[in-house]
Amino acid sequence: MVLIISLVIGYYYSSEQTRIKGFNFGSNLQAIQEDLKKIETDFQSEIILFHEGESSLVEFLEYSDMHISKIEELILRYDYLETPNAFTPSVDLFKLSSQSQLEADKETIQWIKNNDESAKIRSDSLFQDAFEFELAALAKFNAAKAGIVP
Repeated sequence: MVLIISLVIGYYYSSEQTRIKGFNFGSNLQAIQEDLKKIETDFQSEIILFHEGESSLVEFLEYSDMHISKIEELILRYDYLETPNAFTPSVDLFKLSSQSQLEADKETIQWIKNNDESAKIRSDSLFQDAFEFELAALAKFNAAKAGIVP
């Protein structure tokens, strides 16, 4: 009887620990995505300020350096997530999306700095890649959450 009770307690304890780890993982991933959105929104606002003449090229480039550093730091946060195995493919795609966004932003900066239309074209293409990676990441995340793992 004691063995059965011990097994039941162990099972529920293990289930609770798994639930807590899953909740922490989800919260940390959501925080990364929200931080990325804020960083990108701020960057877009800075681009608008520059185009409207509210900031100089020098000010924009200084801001851009900080922006790039923030995204690079954010991308590193994916590596510190305690990712359950079922969610690894989605996290990899979220990270790839963020990396593509970073490269798109670097090209946007080159476009503004050098008035280089080819950099703008590369930026648009990389931004599209980032969007597609994020959609794929969301699909894989939702599939893993629903227990549909290939």
